[in-house]
Amino acid sequence: MNGYIAFVKKEFMENIKNYRFFILFAVFLTFGIASAFLAKFTPEILSALAADMEMNSEPVALDAWKQFYKNISGVGFSAFIILYGSCLSTEYSKGTLILMVTKGLSRKAVILAKFTVAAILMTLCYWVSYGAAYGYTAYLWDNTNLPSVAFAAFALWIAGFLYLSILMVGCVIFKQTFTSILFTGGIAALISLLGIIKPLAGFNPFILTTKNVDLISGMAAVSDFLIPALISIGISISGLLTAIWLFNRKQL
Repeated sequence: MNGYIAFVKKEFMENIKNYRFFILFAVFLTFGIASAFLAKFTPEILSALAADMEMNSEPVALDAWKQFYKNISGVGFSAFIILYGSCLSTEYSKGTLILMVTKGLSRKAVILAKFTVAAILMTLCYWVSYGAAYGYTAYLWDNTNLPSVAFAAFALWIAGFLYLSILMVGCVIFKQTFTSILFTGGIAALISLLGIIKPLAGFNPFILTTKNVDLISGMAAVSDFLIPALISIGISISGLLTAIWLFNRKQL
């Protein structure tokens, strides 16, 4: 336990020293702030650039949330995967893992500590981004009383752990950052493609990333998200346990 806590502290300091946390925080916060403003002012900018262009309707709060979920589920989580794709490759290249393990640090503690720190930093960045999006949306519109806004955000946050667990497996299997990222993208794409199969479509975990706007617009119900959320949590736990199992058997 002491080794785990010490390694968690080491990971926190490393993420600050290499600016990984600050870059991720800036990406998420930028999209959190920009989502409302893009939804509000993009039509005006387009109208100014093209005088003959007529806007069919005024932007509403729902448009801001469309921007938020599109940006975070796409660019935000992609940035997270890219930044943390090197969480083990750096240790492999420097040979520091061999030194730490030979000094008594358990392999399980290494994976758990890296997962813990990445999860905490992702959570912090995500909810600060959500808070900024919520605040600026409420400032720009009066009609922000949309149903299930918080639950839609919670669902997307759960999907973040799914990405992280897949990434951890990739980082254990492959020593190169690029292949770890490619592995994560490939597995995520495979799970997403399973949604094409109609009997499985309602259970696909990536409903958590694609149906958020439907939920807050009233076109989907909270109950539609419950099973995909449970499956996502199950895959996340399984992925973490798989990463630990593989790392215990990996030659450093």
